[in-house]
Amino acid sequence: MPWLGFFKKISKVDTWIVLDHVTNNPRDAAFWGRRVKILVNGQSYWLSIPLKKPAEPKQIRVPINEMMIDQRNGTKFQKQLKTIIQNYCNAPHFSEVFPIIEEYYSDFSESLCDKNLFFIKRVLNGLKIMPKIVKSSELKVKSSSTVMLVDLLKAINAHCYICGDGAKAYQTDSLFTENNILLKYNNFSHPKYSQKGSEKFIPGLSVIDVLANEGFEKTKELLLQ
Repeated sequence: MPWLGFFKKISKVDTWIVLDHVTNNPRDAAFWGRRVKILVNGQSYWLSIPLKKPAEPKQIRVPINEMMIDQRNGTKFQKQLKTIIQNYCNAPHFSEVFPIIEEYYSDFSESLCDKNLFFIKRVLNGLKIMPKIVKSSELKVKSSSTVMLVDLLKAINAHCYICGDGAKAYQTDSLFTENNILLKYNNFSHPKYSQKGSEKFIPGLSVIDVLANEGFEKTKELLLQ
């Protein structure tokens, strides 16, 4: 259930490539694909999805599209849904976003990628932001690092790439120019909005925070600013 900056980047593009074939460590509690912050009692609070450990004992990294959710502790998801309801039920537009949240927690599919994409697509539909969505695994690119990004862009005949603000730490920007691809940084500046339940505005929370407080129409206006 990503933060607002994630949806800001998608709102700018014609095609969104879901980087689902790359690997990460499912044991890493900080892995961005499994956790997000919400507002609980006026403070930011982590919600985390438990993942199954790799099948091989010595295996560290797993392709994101092969990561499986650990459903053994079903009460964890019930508690998370209850936490969201308790902390957002009085928000002005909670009824708009709650059906999506309820569907998310009612879905017992094991694929982390499928579960996350389900939520993201439902939010995009509510925002009336409809990019073409392509999974990187479908493009059969074998390279890595920045070369992989360039190859993925070439595979869909892209002429411009919008990257996250932290990309400077790991990508080689010159490779895009060398391949006639315009590089643009998202440059996301978090907008402030009415945040019920907090005396001081807390940025960086799940998109459900702004949707519950401002609704889909106002949230889209914030994204298009």
